[in-house]
Amino acid sequence: MEKQTERRREAEPVQMSRVIENIRRDFYEQNEKAASMPHVMKYDSVPWLQHAQAYQKFFTAHDSGEFMGGRMSRMPIRTFTVDEQILMSKGMEGVKSGSHRHYVEALFYIIEGKGYEIHDGVRYDWEAGDFMCVPTYCNHQHVNVTGKEARLFFSVPLHLGQFMGLSLIEQMEAHANYRAPDDAEVLRGSGGEFLGYKGADGLELRLGADKDDEARMNERRSRDFTETSRTTYDRYLQTLAEQNRWRREVPHVIKGKEAPWENTRMGRIKQYLSPYGPSPMLFYDAFIQEIPPGGRSGKHRHVAEEVHKILSGRGYDVHNGKRYDWEAEDVVAIPVNTEHQHFNADPRRTAVFVALQSRLYYYAGHGGIEHQEDAPEWKG
Repeated sequence: MEKQTERRREAEPVQMSRVIENIRRDFYEQNEKAASMPHVMKYDSVPWLQHAQAYQKFFTAHDSGEFMGGRMSRMPIRTFTVDEQILMSKGMEGVKSGSHRHYVEALFYIIEGKGYEIHDGVRYDWEAGDFMCVPTYCNHQHVNVTGKEARLFFSVPLHLGQFMGLSLIEQMEAHANYRAPDDAEVLRGSGGEFLGYKGADGLELRLGADKDDEARMNERRSRDFTETSRTTYDRYLQTLAEQNRWRREVPHVIKGKEAPWENTRMGRIKQYLSPYGPSPMLFYDAFIQEIPPGGRSGKHRHVAEEVHKILSGRGYDVHNGKRYDWEAEDVVAIPVNTEHQHFNADPRRTAVFVALQSRLYYYAGHGGIEHQEDAPEWKG
């Protein structure tokens, strides 16, 4: 019998990977950058800018060519943007923002004013103290009905959309006072209507929907599944149907007058959004907190980053042992994994702030709070 020759694999050249080292380096570089950034952004230090949607202040990211890559460009916040919009009135009622649509959800707190939304053709009324919620891929527009300026503090997980390949924004209509850049070639329709512009740098704004994308999403939104799930694959079909129903039925405005106050270990809080009940927002927790005259909150830490808009009062935060002073209209950033406590420096007036917290950390297995000190008013 012929003896078979034993075959052995020749040794292949092995290249060096430094992926672990690079990830570690990037982690520390990002943390070092965050540590060098301000935790308090003064209201007057951020200019009003206008774009096709409205007049806006960008607190967490620059409005420039670097915007989409400008995560942590102003404040140490990674997962969402924080901005403020103003609906100019010029003494007239019915002043509108531009209408647009994007894949990621958006959350608005009404600081001043009264008006309504048009979301996919449906009207939702709002007033100061309400939270207005824009679900994913919802064509939305704000309308100011007072004849005075309306101010909206809002947030969008824009960088998450970019990371997921869902960063498209379809601008359907520009706001009433919109003006194209001075050096732009304005595009108009046969009737003289504004259709967009082409800038000297080649950057374009074109109003209207992306028809292919719209057709795909309309088809997706029309899907239902009423059969009994028999396989794991059926559960995916059922999930799409359940999300479509949720999107149709979800409340778009949470009324501030109807949200209850709670006395908690952290202080007096009015919770609007949380993961512990039905919610029109999937990405955000939101609440309002009061700090009594000369008082303080409890102290705690959570992995999730958080941002506060100071509605009234003056005081300071202590973040990981460092003091940060704030006053009405300022925006305060609480970075990832930061121990924090809030102090009211005014002995006569209550301080109030609205807070937005990223729920992404909850879904990643890093939800919850490490409580460290009770607020003085907590009775147990």
